[in-house]
Amino acid sequence: MILDRPDLGMLWKLLPSGHTSYLLQVQANFFECGGLAIGVNISHKVADASTLSKFINSWAAIALGSASTTDRVVPPAEFGVAASLFPPLDFLNAPQTPSSDSTNSGIKEKCITRRFVFDASKIAALKSKAATTTVPNPTRVEVVSALIWKCAAEASRSNLESAMPSAWCQTVNMRKVLVSVLAGKDLLGNVFGLVAGQREEIVEVDDHDLQSLVTILRKGIEEFKENYRNGVSGEGLCQLFKEVVNLIIRDDIDSYSCSSWCRFPFYTSNFGWGKPSWVVTPNVDSKNLIVLMDTKDGDGLEASLTLKEEDMTKFENNKEVLEYASLNPSVI
Repeated sequence: MILDRPDLGMLWKLLPSGHTSYLLQVQANFFECGGLAIGVNISHKVADASTLSKFINSWAAIALGSASTTDRVVPPAEFGVAASLFPPLDFLNAPQTPSSDSTNSGIKEKCITRRFVFDASKIAALKSKAATTTVPNPTRVEVVSALIWKCAAEASRSNLESAMPSAWCQTVNMRKVLVSVLAGKDLLGNVFGLVAGQREEIVEVDDHDLQSLVTILRKGIEEFKENYRNGVSGEGLCQLFKEVVNLIIRDDIDSYSCSSWCRFPFYTSNFGWGKPSWVVTPNVDSKNLIVLMDTKDGDGLEASLTLKEEDMTKFENNKEVLEYASLNPSVI
């Protein structure tokens, strides 16, 4: 039933709950059909998506008995390097400001989450539509992000009956940005940055809008790489986070926050029952939050999208969205 008719709300029952002070929680769910679902909660204090995928795969290798003392299950040379690169700062322990706990942040607004799946052929068509001389070969994440940004902003503006500037905030895996020897693929912890691209106004709906958004997304990533490829201080990265967060909580900008978990090897883990049929992360009820993950074949994308209810009603019925994505199809 879970794979045939996915219910994102029910997925929370498969995760541990009630003990947010723990760094790690695991819940094993056994079904009468013989299936098994493993729910994992890990604190963002110690791990990002890259570190989580490495932890799960190392744990699975040990459980399967394939890990030996010569295997680098936990890379000791890189363990703790991230903490030395980005040491804890006092502001992280400071009490929340009124603005960060207000309804303006979107967390307390009435929101709804939907799952959209883009298969490889639809993504190829979307890439063709979005390609320009500036960005001739857009990525999967770029074109799907641009489509979601475009159509979500249209839905919001339609309900507001006015045009509002919009912004797209994208998480970036710093392991692929830093060129120093310390920035190896095994760097553990929280090693990510934030890129925010702004679009002052989108009035007309045409092909150029999608292309321009892809260009904005690519420009933001390239500028981020150029600015931080040779390193960044903990203070510098925290200042960047502050600036982006301040942008997100502004009332006069329609901001969207996207986290891409694509290309992390979640589907390679095998605890002894075979590789997973479906890997998914339930969204929190935070307005305009998007999480992108690979489909099992590695070529498609799943987007878990949270919008205000009135915006989602228009988004999920948008003809352009439905041309390229399926709304919550069966996993099997």
